[in-house]
Amino acid sequence: MVLVKAGSFLGYVVDNWHIDWYALILCGLPVAAYWRGHVRRMRTQMAPEIRAGYERRSVAMLIANFLMVVGFFSPIPDWAMVYQWVHMIWHLDLMVFAPPFLIIADPWTEMTEGVPARLMEWLRIRYRALASHERIASTARIVSSPWAAVIAFDGAMWIWHVPGPFDWAMQSYGRMELMMFSFFFAGVFMWYVAIDQGRRRYHENSILRFAHIASVSMSCMLLAIFLGLSSGAWYSAFNWAMGSYRTMSLLADQQIAAGILWVFGAVPWFIAGVVVLRDAISDEEQGTNNISDTFRSFVLRRVRVARPTGLGVTRTSNYDSNPGAQ
Repeated sequence: MVLVKAGSFLGYVVDNWHIDWYALILCGLPVAAYWRGHVRRMRTQMAPEIRAGYERRSVAMLIANFLMVVGFFSPIPDWAMVYQWVHMIWHLDLMVFAPPFLIIADPWTEMTEGVPARLMEWLRIRYRALASHERIASTARIVSSPWAAVIAFDGAMWIWHVPGPFDWAMQSYGRMELMMFSFFFAGVFMWYVAIDQGRRRYHENSILRFAHIASVSMSCMLLAIFLGLSSGAWYSAFNWAMGSYRTMSLLADQQIAAGILWVFGAVPWFIAGVVVLRDAISDEEQGTNNISDTFRSFVLRRVRVARPTGLGVTRTSNYDSNPGAQ
């Protein structure tokens, strides 16, 4: 990696931009499909109120695209190998800042329309073939569950901040990209669970959704506490990777990174949790949702009481056999 020192703030912003081919393929192609589908939608959709909705969501997509460009192509990835606080900004940009705007944009329909028809039909056939296998379908349900998103987010957060894996990733730029792609996709998954309002996917009770959000918020906060209150620096990689560029001690760098994680990592999740609770209370006041009944329905829906009879027929509880109870 060739890193050019800048003599001014503008130089730091302008210099060291680069092309990340992995990001262009993994993220650039879906984004290109979205904008192709968006243009096609805007050409065919004449209703003003529907066009306005697409336009509003496209603004969120523009913000997400900008943050993704900053995360993958700007000088930040290069300077993230010099300073831990820059590394933390890079991490949060891809894990906490860009994903919520991507989810607010609700890009899935436009992405589908933006894919060439033949390729889309081939993908649908392959998807139906995989979905027809019960074992694959059950595995997909588990992997796509909200708690799987929590595990993916917290796992990426903690595993990559353990000194061993972190120093290993810092040994090459390719490993750093592996770390950041895991951050980005885990962030998209978790934010989808937290704020997506679509009906294509089953969302859990509002209280449980709040629990999901609170768990990742507390995870960020705890990691920030451990980093900030540690008496020594966790990572030696910043010394031997690009140590000649450093102008501060490792411990001071780590403490600044901990503060950034505390404020910009935990607080956005806290705000999302407050919004979820506010919407749940508002729905209950309007009579469209009952938090306690919905929670009870969620619990009982997963408790299947099977009693074998003498005829070998499995009989479920009255709750399961009465559709009105659900």
